[in-house]
Amino acid sequence: MVCQEQEALVNKVLDLYHKISSLDTLKPSQDVDTLFTQLVRTCIPHTPFIDITKLSTTVQEARSNLIRLCNILSQHCQAVPTKIAFVGSGPLPLTSIVLATNHFPSTTFHNYDIDALANSMAKALVSSDHDLSKRMVFHTSDILDVSHGLNEFNVVFLAALVGMKNEEKKKVIDHLGKYMAPGAFLMVRSAYSARAFLYPVVNPSFDLKGFEVLSVFHPTDEVINSVVIARKCPIISTSSKEVQSLFNNNNLLINGNMIEELVTEEQL
Repeated sequence: MVCQEQEALVNKVLDLYHKISSLDTLKPSQDVDTLFTQLVRTCIPHTPFIDITKLSTTVQEARSNLIRLCNILSQHCQAVPTKIAFVGSGPLPLTSIVLATNHFPSTTFHNYDIDALANSMAKALVSSDHDLSKRMVFHTSDILDVSHGLNEFNVVFLAALVGMKNEEKKKVIDHLGKYMAPGAFLMVRSAYSARAFLYPVVNPSFDLKGFEVLSVFHPTDEVINSVVIARKCPIISTSSKEVQSLFNNNNLLINGNMIEELVTEEQL
């Protein structure tokens, strides 16, 4: 049984390898995105019965070439965001702190909250870190009153508790969609199933008009918040779809642990 499972997995990887190798280019496109997504989903599950060192020479060569192709793909990833906004950052802006400290050491984070006291506490929290305090900007504003400057952000995060009712949440999303730059990314926290008793729900099919939904992540552990990742539709539509790897150079966005860090933050 183990041998059959190993053979099936190796054959699936080899099939994807041959399809990827036959592509004319690894620049962002629907074919590239689809094939590498299938590859990642095939390889991510824990498979203790696979011992790479014992595979045939042919498979070893294919593996080496596949690693090389993945490296070429990473060179086409988007640049690291220069400016990120977090709407509803609160007195403990852990998402901004984690991203600024562990992932984006040169990015500036603009934190928006309607509560002046919350911003004061957050500012005091980061004040002892010289580098972090220079890159963390705090705005005491209702985001619905903010229009100027929203088009400067590569990425906008929307906290789960901004817009407690569905119509309020949708109003905020519509406002962001109006003023964000075409192609900019929006990460929205939501909830799923019984977790909707604890946090507001964002329906990707109805609440994100003007955005292209790229990924929806529903945690299955003790983490409550789901995450919806969307991109503001460009004014002029394009025929290709970018590989979804906006947050870092290591392709962690869709299938990696950065999402787990981000959805965990609001429960702390």
